[in-house]
Amino acid sequence: MKMLTSFRILSLAWFAVSVLGQECVDVTLDCNQPVPTIYKLGDASCACNRPEHAGALKYDSGKVHVCLGSEWKALQFEESYGSETNPGYSCKDILNKAGTQLNDGVYWIRLPGTLREAFPVYCDMVAGGWTLVFKIVSGVNKKVWDLYNSDLTSAEFVTAALDVTKQYPDHYKNRVIMNWSSFNASQARVTLYEGGINKKDLLFNAAGTDKLNWFSFNKMTSSSWSDISSEPRNYFTIQGDCHTDDGLCRSFFISRSYDGCGSDLGWLAGSTSGKWCSWENSATHKFNVLYSKLSTYTNWNTAGEFFSCIKRR
Repeated sequence: MKMLTSFRILSLAWFAVSVLGQECVDVTLDCNQPVPTIYKLGDASCACNRPEHAGALKYDSGKVHVCLGSEWKALQFEESYGSETNPGYSCKDILNKAGTQLNDGVYWIRLPGTLREAFPVYCDMVAGGWTLVFKIVSGVNKKVWDLYNSDLTSAEFVTAALDVTKQYPDHYKNRVIMNWSSFNASQARVTLYEGGINKKDLLFNAAGTDKLNWFSFNKMTSSSWSDISSEPRNYFTIQGDCHTDDGLCRSFFISRSYDGCGSDLGWLAGSTSGKWCSWENSATHKFNVLYSKLSTYTNWNTAGEFFSCIKRR
């Protein structure tokens, strides 16, 4: 793009601009301003009706226009893919189209379909483009199963919730959960974090699954616990163990066996009922994410407390 200009001095602070001999509009140059007025485009302009006018610029109706020699055309400034005005379809999609490594953080996506609303998500780009879709925060007195299985989101547009810490004191859920099939992910991952550090992982084959059956032993492809495949299991479901009288559940529950509260064994309780046994209603464990700190199952009375994130790609 070329802009042909010539200047002639009218007075100390005045200039007139001409484009190939055409007189344009006088402007005041105030050198005390941070951005001198001479560099600002206005809506006044010369004609745009000859090839030699090509490259002239003007600013009109909120847009910058360039002369193509016969007409003015508005310039389109496209924001980067994964921004609010140019959302991707997933973190993996954004990473693939970037063609280079991106940083972890908040990006914008939308679900497939016409004119779907964009929404922000946390993207784990360093690990390959994982989209955070659900986060359980320890200590929050809300029923995890009820939230997960509902048609409601939670903290979807709250910036403080869009990370892998528990700085925002509530569970997080975005609309991908309610649109699991159309999101068309190939994998799902459950990660346990402490202070933003990954402590344990479960990886699942999510192809062809719905929002409930992806979390199952048959769909699991890898685990930080070495013995899940070889040991018996009495629960491996999202809903987990629920009591019908009060609706309390041990959700995202991977349990080995029950043998009285003092001898219950397992690997993961994404949420506890906060009521039945001392290992889940004590001050240190109530409403917490519990997990085995070992490479095998543990007695729930000695389980560690963290919080859990669910990601898809």
